[in-house]
Amino acid sequence: MKFPKNILLDSIAERKNDPIYGLEFVQELGNDDAGYSEMIVVIFKYKDKYYSVEIQHVNGENNYDHWDDEVECSEVLRKEEIHYYWEEVKK
Repeated sequence: MKFPKNILLDSIAERKNDPIYGLEFVQELGNDDAGYSEMIVVIFKYKDKYYSVEIQHVNGENNYDHWDDEVECSEVLRKEEIHYYWEEVKK
């Protein structure tokens, strides 16, 4: 699905939702250390589906500098790890 470049970049940069467009920032995978990271993957939610977009910084250039006005983003499945623990029950 395609999303407007300016909406994506604003949401990613500020790590916030865009309530007018309906985009919800969910998670950032990787470490963006002031722009020195090679790549991060951002997961966001739109109309009850999850999508991802890659932000790459290679050879001094950001991939988003070359994006069109709309960016193709892949739909992803959201998985969550569930932890169980055992507790002694006293009678």
